[in-house]
Amino acid sequence: MTVHGAHMAAEMAEQPAVLGALAARFDEIAATVAAALPGRPAGVGFLARGSSDNAALLGRYAVELATGLPTCLIAPSVLTSFGREPRGFAGWLIVALSQSGETPEIVDLAGRYRAAGATVVAITNDAGSALAAAADVTVALEAGREIAVPATKTVTAQQLATLAVSAALGGQPVVPDLARLPERVAAVLADVAPVEEAAARLAGNRRLAVVARGLCYPAARETALKLQETTGAMAHAFSTADFRHGPIAVCGPDTPALLMAGGGPADADTRELAADLAQRSAPVVSVGSDGADDIGWPAGDGATDCLLATVRGQQLALALCARLGVDPDSPAGLRKVTPTH
Repeated sequence: MTVHGAHMAAEMAEQPAVLGALAARFDEIAATVAAALPGRPAGVGFLARGSSDNAALLGRYAVELATGLPTCLIAPSVLTSFGREPRGFAGWLIVALSQSGETPEIVDLAGRYRAAGATVVAITNDAGSALAAAADVTVALEAGREIAVPATKTVTAQQLATLAVSAALGGQPVVPDLARLPERVAAVLADVAPVEEAAARLAGNRRLAVVARGLCYPAARETALKLQETTGAMAHAFSTADFRHGPIAVCGPDTPALLMAGGGPADADTRELAADLAQRSAPVVSVGSDGADDIGWPAGDGATDCLLATVRGQQLALALCARLGVDPDSPAGLRKVTPTH
């Protein structure tokens, strides 16, 4: 008998081993990237789509916090749809992310930015991919084949890889406790009861806000994407600050909010939203390291919170699929490699 979500569950379970192996190469990756740079970059750009773009956002936070360098998420359509060729990128570092390494527009743009004078680092699960061939340096995730359409182990591996790239730039790196990261992820994966309880509360809702700030915000975006692609729910991610500027109005008795907050300087602001949402009679599920959260994770340091929050989002998506009777391995109308141009 086919078990819905069997591939997704199995690939999620591989994350402690995948992250442990990548953590063992962390310093080597940082040194390789540093050696490829002609000097301190003029700026850093991240180039990605989908889940890879959410991992890139963590990289952007890490680079900006560590170095203060100008850092951006590149909009691929500026070139692909509007025809604006890259200019002024000599001396920049461009980090191109694609789990498969075969997304046409990411491969194309990586080559164009390299031709424009940038040093291009590819982060991909396939060291023999077209993206790897277009780059100066390749950070191979070595996560093994991923079958389920929703990416899991490759996303957290990409997150960790962006932190290694950030560490190559010096400054004050925002890196997790690498030695304890695998055991923390394993502890989260083993703790399923609170996720099942939250899924029972949320299963009847087709709209959901996922809110976070700072280093947890990339995890909120990834969680919203996982809920969208697996369950078909209209889940939307918001920065806590942006949420206060208007989108909070969408929440009410039939539209809950998932608040994700770790122990960083920006997380208290997210936790304070619970009182505002209560005034709107909006159900709240808190996910974080507080100890009193509905869904907890082991208290981490810096970017550890983002990785653990991302795993919690994966678990919630899988648990909701089980309650809804849908198969997250093969969401309707989606495929593993999305050939955007």
